[in-house]
This record gives sequence, C-alpha cells and structure tokens, in this order.
Amino acid sequence: MIARLWQLPERVLFRPGFSLLLFGSLSLLFNWLWIGSGLFLGRGLGLSIWLVSMAATVVAAMALIRRRLELAALLVLVVATIVVPTVALIALRWKTGAPILMHDGAYQTEEAIRLLLAGHDPYGFDYTTTSMRLYHWYVSVPVHPSLYHFLYAPLAFLLPLPAYVTAHWLGLPFDVRLMDLAVEAVAAVAILQLAWRWEWKYVLVSALFLDPFFYLAQGRNDVWFLTPIVLGVLAWQRNRLALAALAFGTALAFKPFAVFFIPLLALLVYRHSRPQRWSSARLLSTLALFALPAALSIGPFFLWNPGAYWADTVAFVTGTDARRFPIQGYGLSAMLLLLKIIPNANAYFPFTILQLGTVLPVFGLAVLRLSRTPTLAGALRWGTLLLTVFLFFSRFVNDNYIAAVLFLAVLAGTTHRAAIEQRERLEPSSVAA
Repeated sequence: MIARLWQLPERVLFRPGFSLLLFGSLSLLFNWLWIGSGLFLGRGLGLSIWLVSMAATVVAAMALIRRRLELAALLVLVVATIVVPTVALIALRWKTGAPILMHDGAYQTEEAIRLLLAGHDPYGFDYTTTSMRLYHWYVSVPVHPSLYHFLYAPLAFLLPLPAYVTAHWLGLPFDVRLMDLAVEAVAAVAILQLAWRWEWKYVLVSALFLDPFFYLAQGRNDVWFLTPIVLGVLAWQRNRLALAALAFGTALAFKPFAVFFIPLLALLVYRHSRPQRWSSARLLSTLALFALPAALSIGPFFLWNPGAYWADTVAFVTGTDARRFPIQGYGLSAMLLLLKIIPNANAYFPFTILQLGTVLPVFGLAVLRLSRTPTLAGALRWGTLLLTVFLFFSRFVNDNYIAAVLFLAVLAGTTHRAAIEQRERLEPSSVAA
C-alpha cells in the first residue's frame, strides 16, 4: 500500500491528461495576463489570440478524450500558444519600433550582434551607451548592473548572427525571436522522432512548450540549450554516441547548466566503450566532442579579453564583481535576504562555498551509482539533481530556471520509462529465440 502511494505522484505526473491540465491551464492563465487582457496588444487583437489558444486547448482535450490524433492536436495547441503570440509580438515591434514584451536578454543579444559586427567585444562593454539604456524596464530605475555585463555564452549571438546579417543585407527587419521559433521547431521534431510511446512524447512536448515560465514568446533562450539535450537523447537512443556527445557539448556551449551532465555522460561513454573494445583514439575523440563546441565558441572571446569574459559570465552571477547581479528568486538566497541575514539584494555572500559543499557530495554519489548502473536515464536524473542543488544555493533563481529543471526531470523520467518499455519488449523476444 505504501509503495503504491509512493508511486502515485510519478504515475500521475507522466500522464498526458495531467500534463495538459497542468501546463495547458497555466498557459491559458498567463496568456490572458500578457496577451488576452489587451494590456500590450490591444483588447481586440489580444483577446482574439487568447481565444485561439483557448479553442486549441479544447481541441487538444477532445483529442485525448476520443483517443485520436493526440500529438497532432497538441502541436496545434503549441502553435496557438507559442507561435501565434510570438509572431504577434514581433509584428508589434516592427510596427511600433518598441520591444514590448521582449525579454531584456533577447534585446541585449541583438545589441551584442551589432557590437560584434562593429568590431567590439560584446563582453566588458558598457551597454548603457547603447539603446539598452532606453529599454522600458530600465528607463525609470537606477542603472541596473546588467547593463554593464553580457552574461550569455557566445553562441547566444553567434547562432542568430547569419540571419541578422542576411536580413540587414536584404533590408528586412530582424528579431532574434525568429531564431527561437526555428530552434523550437527543431526541438519539436526531435521529440517526435524519439522511438517512444506517444504518451511520453506528449508529456515532454507539454513540459517544454506549454510551461509559461519559459516565456518563449518573450524571447527567453532556455530552449537553446534544452534542444541540444533532446537531440543528444535522440542520438544516444540510436546508438550514435559521437553525435550525442556533440549535441550535449553544444548544450554546454549555450549554457553552463549543462556542465552537470557532461561528466556523467562521459562516464557512460567510457563504460560503453569497454565491452565494445573501442580504440583509445575513438574513445578520446568521442569524449573530446563534449568540450569541442564550447572550446570553439567560447575560446576566441575568452582569449580576446579574459578579464571581461570572466567578469560578465562568472563574477557577475556569483557576486564577486563589484557590479553584481542582485539577489532574487526562489532559492536559499531569497530566504536569507528575507530573514535579514543578508542586509540587501546587492550585498556579497559566499554562495559558491555552499554550492561546492553540497554539489560535490551529490556528484560523488552520482558517479558511484552510475558506475554500478550506467544508464542514460540515470545520468539525466543525477544531472538534474545536481543542477537543482546548485541553483538552490546560488545567488539568484529565476522562474525560467525552475521550468528548465522541471523539463529536465520530465526528460529523465520519460527516458527511464521508455528504457523499461524497451527492455520489456526485448525480453519476450529473447525467450522466444
């Protein structure tokens, strides 16, 4: 009885109906606040877009009830919930010139592209001298420290750079969220290509595209590092370990969150190579692919100005820079700030010590467990746990970070269930043989 109660949350969480109920209702609520209320797009257009998403939600629910075309109906809902609002916000920006409901990180990414094309290093640059100072979140407040740093990895502006140059050459407007839509399409196709039951794909698509805390229409870029992880799982499933290593390495090049998965996956590759009798060259070259994308994309900018790169991407977020990121969010830092243990949001606190003291023991346990049971689902599960612990003890935890952790947990869970189902299919075949 106790075992069944313990398994109940997992059984519920990985059901398509529950995922649609949870994420679909949250999407409707947040789309109403941002779009349907008419506060930004106008009541007529905003309400029309929200009604489209509402109708698509009903269609998705009916498809589940009738047990027909479930994934197709879900994709229609994704288009109505993500693509339509994104296109509407891009069109509004092109019409008015104002980046309304555009994430400041996305807007700054475009500034970084322009700086690079002008021969400037995007790292260590004073963004108060750009149009970022006129961005609507910054004009009515003291100068935010984010305006002195660019905290994203170079791929954040290198990926959309060719599209930006092409649009400029053709005399067309550009919005970095167009690249978001392209990456989201790749993620959707990759999930659909997984050789899993449709239920697992359904839950995974819902967790990535219907979770409103990703703020996809506004241009937050978490999907840029989550998509390579999905591609890595797809390649791993097809036993293309070199491609999987390259995909996971690309995720690391986009966002350092992926660093918690890389050593665990490298351990799996090593364990896989032993019974297969890989040559040393093959093993080392495969392991090198985990680091290659980051080395190629980050290396030149780090060498350009090591101090500036470190200050923007490390010291700024850890709090060791004088213009540090303010404490905020949902982790331990917010609790300490609330209890006045930390005097103010801009004060320094040695969170790195707490992170090392908690992450390292968990990492050791993860290596021990994976050495005994080397599975992809296990690596994803432990990597997600490591990321969760790291974020809880970090200086700030944004809501989109929580959404990313939730998606990674769902990915680990669905990968585990798919592996169990595959073993169950193979066992009768082995008996029959």
